[in-house]
Formats: sequence, structure tokens, C-alpha cells
Amino acid sequence: MATIGNHMKFNVHKDLRERVRSFYLDVLECTSMTSPAHDLELFRFSDSFVLGVFFCEPGDLLSEQDHLKAAWLEIKTNDVQALKQRLVDFGVKEVDYSDKSRFYFQAPGGQVFRLAPEDGGI
Repeated sequence: MATIGNHMKFNVHKDLRERVRSFYLDVLECTSMTSPAHDLELFRFSDSFVLGVFFCEPGDLLSEQDHLKAAWLEIKTNDVQALKQRLVDFGVKEVDYSDKSRFYFQAPGGQVFRLAPEDGGI
């Protein structure tokens, strides 16, 4: 049997660095980690999941539309409504999706997430 590891990375336009930092540090309350590269920021979630965000030139990026066709991730929280409000206040772009039981959105740079309760099953 295999498992998914606790590290992931994606690329974001270099001009979005401060907005991305604010999103992960202020809105999602991740912890910043020391990075081995100047174009990489590492964010640790409360469950020790580590997200690496590389800041790149446009030619190395997916478009917002392409992110809708890429992998989507889930963020779990014990207070969905409070986090959803912080996300909306921050200005994330809501994604219209057939599953209306969850809030789907694009983070700065286009990556798609869905918001779910920690004990909410699938």
C-alpha cells in the first residue's frame, strides 16, 4: 500500500510573493520555514504538511484556467465558517463547482482548494 507524502510544491508568478505570503501566513495561519532557495517559500500547516511555493517567470506557470484542470487540494479546519469568511475577506476567487456542500476557491496564483470540516468525511 502507498500513501501520499506530506510535501507538495507549485509555481506562482514572482510578483505575487507578498500576497501569497499573506494568504498562507495570515489567512491560513501556516508557519514560515527556512528555505534553501531565494525563489522558494515553505509553509507548514498545523498537521506538519509542507507546501513549497516557487516564485517564477510567466513561462513557468499554469494560467488560472489551467489550474481548474489541474489537481485540486483540500483544506480542513475545525471552524469552516470562520475560515471561509477570512478567505472571502482576503478576496479569493470562488470556483463554481457541482458540489455545493463545500466552498471551492482559487488561492493567489490560481491553485484550487476546497474547504472542509476536519471531521467531515469525504
